[in-house]
Amino acid sequence: MKAIKIVGIILMILATVVLITIYLLPDNAHMERKILIESQPEAVYTELISFRTFNEWSPWATKDPMAEYLWDGPVIGVGARISWKSTVVGNGSMQIVEVMENRKVVNLMKFDEYESDPTAAFILNPVAGGTEVVWTYDEFDVQGLAKIFMLGIDGFLGEDYEQGLLALKERVESAPDFQFPMNLRTIAPFQYLGIRDSTVNDPALVSTMMAQNYGELVTYMSIRGVEATGNPLAVFTDFGYADLSFVCGYPVADPLSGSGRIELFRQEGGPAIVLNCQGGYENLDKGYDQIMEFAAFYNYDLVDNPWEEYITDPETNPDTATWTTNIYYPVQ
Repeated sequence: MKAIKIVGIILMILATVVLITIYLLPDNAHMERKILIESQPEAVYTELISFRTFNEWSPWATKDPMAEYLWDGPVIGVGARISWKSTVVGNGSMQIVEVMENRKVVNLMKFDEYESDPTAAFILNPVAGGTEVVWTYDEFDVQGLAKIFMLGIDGFLGEDYEQGLLALKERVESAPDFQFPMNLRTIAPFQYLGIRDSTVNDPALVSTMMAQNYGELVTYMSIRGVEATGNPLAVFTDFGYADLSFVCGYPVADPLSGSGRIELFRQEGGPAIVLNCQGGYENLDKGYDQIMEFAAFYNYDLVDNPWEEYITDPETNPDTATWTTNIYYPVQ
């Protein structure tokens, strides 16, 4: 009996020591890995702002090729989400919860049968030769025996992070070399006064018709004391090689009613590829080709009608080399 009591006392002491040790362990866990990617932060950010190509570089995708994935929420930015079911890596999800353009993307992770919600952040630091990418793992308010597990988080995840960063580096550095700058943006909805028109796809004829339409719109708005809230634009509703159908317009703030050929239109908001085309209008075809290449590389579908925003007024600036036109193409 005495021996049993002694053993019991020893076990109680050990249990107390373990509990005290667990209590004194840090409540928070942190791990990180970093790598230099020989590209600008914008290129890295474009890869991270959506989960469309996540499995192209994810260190976990190759561990279970049979895993099931679901993408939901917005296409890009805060709220974009990927979830998975796997017999190898388990079930879970990841959702973008914070972004700083070209600087940081933070993901919230959830795993089935795991109460804590860790975060993983990508921090993009511009440096000589490209971008330093820091991939972090953070878990806060860790309780109980999970604290012991967190002591080994570096060894548990470190190698996966290193493999993922190497794959991310290879993908970003292999991106096509685009002539014109472009990026992904979430466009706010807007309304505009416009005139529908169509013609054969002849650049000179299209320019003449558009100039007439814009002149008619300017006169209409001037008579009614309406000011445009942005640059002139053209929404292409039929974008063929032989024929074009389009709407020439000016964005406006007030909910106006049209008259005759002039109508009030609404452009729905959402994600879009935005390309900044420099030079004469003959460069626009190159811009559209580049947008299609960009969409294919980043796994986006081009949807709805593209539109062009004419930043430069040809009547006041005849030097076509200095013209700027933005092309917007909605994606999903």
